[in-house]
Amino acid sequence: MTLSVWLSFALLAAAQTASPGPVVSLLISNGLRNGARSTLAILPGLFFGDLLLIVAAFAMTTALVTISEGLFDVVKIVGGSYLIYLGLKTVTSCRTALAGYGEPTPALKKSLHQGFVTTILNPKGILFFATLLPQFISPNAPYSGQFALLGLTYLTIGLMTDTFYAVGSSYGGRLLTPQIRAGLVLVAGTSLALTGVFVVFDFFRSN
Repeated sequence: MTLSVWLSFALLAAAQTASPGPVVSLLISNGLRNGARSTLAILPGLFFGDLLLIVAAFAMTTALVTISEGLFDVVKIVGGSYLIYLGLKTVTSCRTALAGYGEPTPALKKSLHQGFVTTILNPKGILFFATLLPQFISPNAPYSGQFALLGLTYLTIGLMTDTFYAVGSSYGGRLLTPQIRAGLVLVAGTSLALTGVFVVFDFFRSN
């Protein structure tokens, strides 16, 4: 793998992790509602969730098999339903943002679990890694070493962008009025729920 290829992947990973999606919505909504401590506790869950998906993608590609269609359907339904639940729960928490910044704060273990589940139940996660990473791997070098390098690159960049969103929304929220915080939480929650609805709708449309 050449330096230019690695840099191209790093830029793509940065764009992917920074783009709006369930993870970004989760971080922003938690940052606005609960502050930095609780939101930063989500990051290990996101990291280990991505790590698990990367390992699974490596197993899939090295074995030259694809995920079972039936199993992927289950992941789609469960993942979509979880995002809907998480979105609706976030929307109903707007009163917290109106009442006061950072109260109440959920348990740190709960935040970590929420980040992990949100990541691994993303129905496109494992297929994203299984199809993206091999495109940047040279056939003239060991496959496993290059896959590990790309996976580590993605995890590092993802941790950096997630930390930016977590800290930015947490400390930036202190500068906003309760009404603006509540509005942003409403937008983030709606985004989560609509993503879940789209996943479930797309499943039934294609079956």
